[in-house]
Amino acid sequence: IYFALLQCGYDFFSIERSREHINQIQGFAVAESGPAFFSGVRQNTCEVYPYWPRAAILETASLHLLPECSQFRDYDTFREGIMAADNIADYERGQKLWDWIANFPSALSEVLASEAFHRYLEWENRWIAAQNIRYEAELQLIRSCLNMCVSQYGSPVRNIQIIINPIKCVYSADYHLDGDLFIFCSGAFSADSVVHEFLHHVVHPVVLKIADFVLATKRTYPDIDESYYLSGDKAGQLNAFEEYSVRMLTKDVINGDYPDSLVSYLKGL
Repeated sequence: IYFALLQCGYDFFSIERSREHINQIQGFAVAESGPAFFSGVRQNTCEVYPYWPRAAILETASLHLLPECSQFRDYDTFREGIMAADNIADYERGQKLWDWIANFPSALSEVLASEAFHRYLEWENRWIAAQNIRYEAELQLIRSCLNMCVSQYGSPVRNIQIIINPIKCVYSADYHLDGDLFIFCSGAFSADSVVHEFLHHVVHPVVLKIADFVLATKRTYPDIDESYYLSGDKAGQLNAFEEYSVRMLTKDVINGDYPDSLVSYLKGL
C-alpha cells in the first residue's frame, strides 16, 4: 500500500528521517506511476494528515482479502467494521468510499506483481531485520506492559504483531483487531506508540460505559487536534476524550503504574 502511495506523491515518509533513509526511499519512487486507484487515498478531510482515514481503511481491507489478494474474502465483515468505527466521520465513509474501494484488490495485485515493488521489498526485508536487532530491549518492555494489561484489564488479545513500514509517516500509527490478534502498524518503532494503540481497545469500552459522564463535561482536551472531535457531535466528543485518556494512561503504564479501576481513572481525568 505505502509503496503504491509513494508512486502517487506520498511525501510524509521524510518527516524526522535521516538523509540516508530519505534518499533510499526516494530511489524507490519509480518513473512509471502505480495504479491510479491509490491517488484516491489523499483527501482534504484531515488537515494534519490528508491520508487519514483512507490509508488506514486500506490496511484494514488488506486483512479481508484472499491470500492471493485478488478479491475480498469477507467484504461484508470489513464494511460493517468501518461503518461501526467511532473515529471515522460519516462523510468519510459514504457511497463514494465504497465505489472507490471496490477496485482495491485489482490495484493491489498489480503492485504486488511489479518488479519495482519486489526490488523495494528486498531492501525492506533487510531494513526490518535491522530494526528487530536494534529494538530488542524495547520489544521486551512492550511484552511486559501488554502482558500486564491483558491480565489486569481483561483484554481478549493473545497475539501481537508489530508492523513497521519505512515509507509510512512516523507519526501515523494504526491498529487492527483480527480475532485475538492485535496488529500495530506505523512508520517507525516506538514502544510508547505500540502501547498507546494497544490501550485504545482497552479504554474504548470504558469510555462508552461512562459516556454520559464525559458528555456532561463538554470539555476540550490539551494537545488534542480538532480532527479528533470529528463533527463536534457526541461521537466526536467521546473520540477526543478517548484519545486524551489513552495518552495519559500510556505514560503511566510505560512507567509501571497500572490503575486498579479504569472507570475511576478515566473519571478522574
